[in-house]
Order: sequence, then structure tokens, then C-alpha cells
Amino acid sequence: MINQLGCPVVELPITYLGIPLTLRRPSAAQLQPLVDSVAARLPTWKAWLMNKAGRLAIVKSVLSAIPVHQLLAFAPPKKTLKQLEKIQRGFLWAGRAIANGGNCHVNWRHACRPGEYGGLGIRDLERAGLALRLRWMWLAHTDTDRAWQGLDLQFSKEERVLFFASTTMMLGDGRTTLFWDDRWISGQSVREIAPLLYQCIPKQRRKTRTMADGLNGNTWARDIQGTIGIHEIGLYLMMDSKCYILGPILLRSHLPGIYTLPLVEADLEELGATPRQILPLAC
Repeated sequence: MINQLGCPVVELPITYLGIPLTLRRPSAAQLQPLVDSVAARLPTWKAWLMNKAGRLAIVKSVLSAIPVHQLLAFAPPKKTLKQLEKIQRGFLWAGRAIANGGNCHVNWRHACRPGEYGGLGIRDLERAGLALRLRWMWLAHTDTDRAWQGLDLQFSKEERVLFFASTTMMLGDGRTTLFWDDRWISGQSVREIAPLLYQCIPKQRRKTRTMADGLNGNTWARDIQGTIGIHEIGLYLMMDSKCYILGPILLRSHLPGIYTLPLVEADLEELGATPRQILPLAC
């Protein structure tokens, strides 16, 4: 087959569609080509002819856009992010790849704020990457027609915690609601209200046990493993009472569950923001 297709046989790490493929998280050395590609886009000979508004436009539309493809797939090392921000900061304030402290007019974190909050609207690469990767988790829970549905997508602990802390679940038939991770108990999850009991659940069960399966014959109770103390028993009894109430309701429902973002317009008005401004805040 290799001879017929003409495909070379290589060893990892390799680059496929611009993404480095490795057995582990890509290192800063493996992502150096990304840093070099950003630095190569600096119009150094034109920089002195441009005012800061022009350089800001290039930072926002070019230098911040190049890493997006990689940020969708993985979280780069801190060193790589600092190198990318250093290039952006240097070009914005000094018109070159490196700028010293005297050239920088404001703190970079302040410059990355949206314009409505006193910043320059530059994309914070670390937070933008986190938001982009959370999009995969959102689609995995809300769009069942995706071709990659069913694959075991890997997310870091930070990404999972942020996703489940930012979403709530409107219960339907329980087939799409995760029993242990989703926030289905009055806007809270089992992780939040019963952390000791949550630690007794194997990781694979946390990611696969749905509400419909868990309430069918109290299957959720069989997920509890390990040594159980008096505190865990108390949490178990609390969970059992909640499941006793919700079980008959779910079994009669034929509507799918819906994931929602618990950010309402009243909250936005208190922040002085509009729904259209949520995306700049995240990215």
C-alpha cells in the first residue's frame, strides 16, 4: 500500500496541515517555526513610516492571526506565547521585533483589553487559545452531526473546569447530560456540591455516564469505587434523594437536553457590556 500511494514512512514528530504531531505536548523548540513565521511578517523597512495606529492594525490583523490555527489544536508552552507577545509588543511600540521597557507605553495585559474597557483590543493569545479549544467541547455537547463525534477528545483539567463552570444544563431526556460533570443540580454539578464523592468516580465514568443511564436502575451508584467514609455516605444519600425526585421526570421526557451559558442580559448591563462584546472579552 505504501508503494502504491507513494507515501513516505517517517517517525514522529512530523508536521501535518501546519500542526506538529507528537506523542506529547509540542515543546517550544518544535514550535519555533511558528515564532519565526510571525517574525518574518514584520514589515521592518516600512515600520518607521507607519504611525502607531497602522502598526496596531497589523498586530491585530496579521501577527495575532497567524497562531490561531495552532491555538485551535493545543495549548502552546508559556515560552512560545511569551515570544509571540514579545514580537507583537516590540513592533507596536518600537517598530521592530524587540522593544525595551522604555518603549512600552502601557502594560501589555492592559493593551489586550477590549477598547470599551480602556485597552487596544489586541488578542490575548493565551486566553484566545483557551476559548478556541473550549469551542470543541461546546460542539461535542451541542452538535451531534459533526463527523468527529464519538472520538475521545483530549482536554486539559483547566479547560474542562472552565467549560463546566461556564455552562449549565437544561435537562431533557438525560441522554446528552453527563451525570457527574454537567451542572444539572440547580445550576451546580456533582463536582461542586459533592467533591469528596466525585473523587470516588473513575475518570472514564465521569466522561461517559449520562443522566439517562445513571438514573436507570440507579446505575450511577455503581460508579462509586474505592474507600467510602462517613462524609461520602452522607453525600451519597443527598444525591440519592435528588435522583429519586428527578428520575420519574426525566423518564417521561422526550426532549433533548440543552447546554446554556448562564450569562443573561441583566448581568451584561451591570458590566456595561452588550452580548456582541462577549467574544472580544473571551478572545
